[in-house]
Amino acid sequence: MWKAILIDDEEIGLDVLDIMLSETGQVEVVGKYQLVHEAMTACRDKQPELIFLDIEMPGISGLDAAEQLNVICPDAAIIFVTAHDQYAIDAFHTEAIGYLLKPVAPAKLERTLGRYATQRNKQYQQTTGSVDSMDNDEHNNMELEQPASPAPSIATLSLRVMGSLQVNAVDGRLLSWRTRKTKELFALLWHYQGNPVYKFTILEQLWADVPAQQGQKLLHTSLYYVRNLFKTLGYDDVVKYGDERYWIEPAIFHSDLAQLLELIAQQTVTAETVSQVIALYSGDYLETEHYTWADAYRIELRGSVAAYLVQALSQLAVDEQIAPLYKLLELEPDVDRHYEQLMQLLLDTNDATGAARVKERQQQLWAENRER
Repeated sequence: MWKAILIDDEEIGLDVLDIMLSETGQVEVVGKYQLVHEAMTACRDKQPELIFLDIEMPGISGLDAAEQLNVICPDAAIIFVTAHDQYAIDAFHTEAIGYLLKPVAPAKLERTLGRYATQRNKQYQQTTGSVDSMDNDEHNNMELEQPASPAPSIATLSLRVMGSLQVNAVDGRLLSWRTRKTKELFALLWHYQGNPVYKFTILEQLWADVPAQQGQKLLHTSLYYVRNLFKTLGYDDVVKYGDERYWIEPAIFHSDLAQLLELIAQQTVTAETVSQVIALYSGDYLETEHYTWADAYRIELRGSVAAYLVQALSQLAVDEQIAPLYKLLELEPDVDRHYEQLMQLLLDTNDATGAARVKERQQQLWAENRER
């Protein structure tokens, strides 16, 4: 039989569901709790396979409680129980396997347990590779392990953040985001490079213009979309949760930013590394996404790359300095010495036409500045 705990602030609700589950002959209720924190403590010891959770709980919503319970009991399946059907969509946008509307109908409970049994069977086959049929009772009572996630040390997904945000699967396929906020939520969590981000920080950055309750629902929905997107690629635990904070494991992504930072940190400068830096800096950090929370790092990174190129000039041959100087005109368009240095270099290499164009570009910038 499957072990289950029940969480509901109404004692009668606990008793009724306990009776219904015992009548199925498939579930053993090992604990009933009216307070979420008591249930969390019990979960660590009892390690149930099923958690029946009321969405409307005092002090904390069932949706938030589910996030914390997933951390404490990652192998447990959560089934929401609610007296209000407007919560059904919110429940669907979590890791829960289903929801039950009070008063719970026996047929609906049986279907939910059947769905759980099917899920366990699939997990078993993925874990063992076995497709052999077996007795249902053996299948339902067998201890299963979750399929292993890809090793976090292997970066298999390509991530581009210079210029625009783009994620490509192993086969090169460009991933599509369900909503713009889903994309921004992923970008924000990845931006923190594995450091946990408080839920309230996320809400302030992404949903400051909506009421708090609505913002939390939008956050849960967007989290579901992000997790589901990567789950289709075989990554079951991309977004992690703990202590009211979320984070993304950055090691499964191979990003252009990581390559760029590695290159500009090298002590030895060559024409090849400079060319790679210029190619990687195809645009400012998340430039086309217009995320205001990325502005500070965008400016910092631009300055770091410009400083690298300025320092690199003294270590390059004369003809190798042209490309980095053109890049410096993009990064620091108001610095006159870049124009002067490039014009002189072009004249020294018998490119008077190129020097004239650079001069024209500088004068055009002066004119624009005077008009401001």
